[in-house]
Amino acid sequence: MNKKKSYKIGNHRGNGRIFLEGELIRSSGFNCGVPYTRVDNIEGGEISLFSGRGSRRVTQATRKGKSRPIIDLSDSTILDRFAGCSRVEVEFGNGLLIIRGVNNATQ
Repeated sequence: MNKKKSYKIGNHRGNGRIFLEGELIRSSGFNCGVPYTRVDNIEGGEISLFSGRGSRRVTQATRKGKSRPIIDLSDSTILDRFAGCSRVEVEFGNGLLIIRGVNNATQ
């Protein structure tokens, strides 16, 4: 069974921002330095991330001497894709992250 977690849609320099980090993304195959592909599903209102190949890479940061993976999505399409949402739900699968908007009325 895939795990799910809710994240806030932030703001960075006028763009929407979704900041993912830590063990949940690592256990889904998104380790530090791993390339990944982002696919936007406009009709479905979701973003899918696939690990293993692509032009983007999982960033490495350290906290208390331990490395942790970070995926920082920040661009103008975030606010368009998730219009009317202040949070997203991320589903963590094997080599796959699916990001869906959470309607403000259902929060």
